Parts: sequence; structure tokens; C-alpha cells
Amino acid sequence: MAEVIIRERLWRDFAAVARQERRNAEELAAQVLRDYVQQVADEELLQRSELAARRARFPIDKTEQIIRLARSGRT
Repeated sequence: MAEVIIRERLWRDFAAVARQERRNAEELAAQVLRDYVQQVADEELLQRSELAARRARFPIDKTEQIIRLARSGRT
């Protein structure tokens, strides 16, 4: 496992927050890092989705209309 160096003042502030939430500071730090990694992955997926939507054959409003018609059986 990698070791990370965090400045003392920042760690004290973080540990204080962890205490207020009745959480172990190391576990909370790990959770924060996992959440950040997930957030970055989600943002990258959103960017790729937006790019794909811009390249789509139909504009989004037309696509929504086509989907509604297909779902209602009136294609």
C-alpha cells in the first residue's frame, strides 16, 4: 500500500472533522479518496456521453420524440 504525506495542519483539521463525525480519520480519508476517484470517473463518462450526443444523428429533442413514439407503439 502506498503511503501519503499530508501536512500536519491539514491532517489535524481533517482528523477534527472525522472526530466530529465519529469516524476513524484513516478510514474517512480512504473513503474520501474513493469518492473522488469515482467522481472523476463519472465526470469522464458524462463528457464522453455529451460528446456522443453531439455526434448523434438526431438532435436530442427529436430523439426524445422518436423514443416516445416508439414506446407508445406509434412509430
